[in-house]
Amino acid sequence: MKLIKPSYEILPQPSGLDGVYKQIEIAGRTCYKSESKGDDPKKFVDRMAKSYHGSMLEHGTVYLKAFLNDLNRANFMMLHNRYFNDKHSKACKFVVNQDGSEMLIVTTNLRVIHENNWLSDLKYLCEPTKKHMKRYTVRFVTDRATANQFVRHRAFSFAQESQRYVNYSKGKFGEEVKFILPCWMDERLLIWDNDFDDLNAFELQFISSMIKSEESYFILLDKGWKPEQARVVLPNATATELVMTGFESDWEHFFNLRAKGTTGRPHPQAMELAVPLMEEMIKK
Repeated sequence: MKLIKPSYEILPQPSGLDGVYKQIEIAGRTCYKSESKGDDPKKFVDRMAKSYHGSMLEHGTVYLKAFLNDLNRANFMMLHNRYFNDKHSKACKFVVNQDGSEMLIVTTNLRVIHENNWLSDLKYLCEPTKKHMKRYTVRFVTDRATANQFVRHRAFSFAQESQRYVNYSKGKFGEEVKFILPCWMDERLLIWDNDFDDLNAFELQFISSMIKSEESYFILLDKGWKPEQARVVLPNATATELVMTGFESDWEHFFNLRAKGTTGRPHPQAMELAVPLMEEMIKK
């Protein structure tokens, strides 16, 4: 049994089409905790698409840029309308020169392009400009209860560590279950040395519960239960990784609820992550 603090990490997408694939692979491997396999990201994406795991493709942000001068008006408007009318994309036209020539910029994701068979549009792929609506990907390490709050923000794309397939008894997990230390508890418990006499009544109850749940989980695995069955004894405090990708406007709504509390008091464990993340994103 190990107690850890929650954390977050902003995951910038690498450049180019290979960067789109890599971002999808990073998110997708979170579910199975298979980061060590690390094969060709394009092959990983192809497997996700063929197995109908299209939600993972949503984490690959695609920025497009096209000029009217390079297309006829009909094709330019067709390109604009297909993304303007897609609820998962943001498309805008801008006049860029005094002669009235126009530029189209689009922010979308690879799932939109793949499932609509718009792969030829990738010839307009570009790095994000100041005019593009930005998308950001963040990896959280948090407890299951807080993760359940975060996934209620349905505008985002999600990839979460799966307790159905992850087996915490394996060596890659240190043969132990990690639990998140609640922010209202003393951080000295992070280096707790099995001295029960040093715990107050609340700490003793919490620590004992975590130890018992881990013990029950391992016993059930040892007796033949699969991870997807043994997980039923794991508590809300169990650590999980959660990757979230969304537009800047989606993150603003997230912060309004989870950091600022514009509609009510945010849970302290949600604020523990949302407040510093908001402060970091403001600087970008």
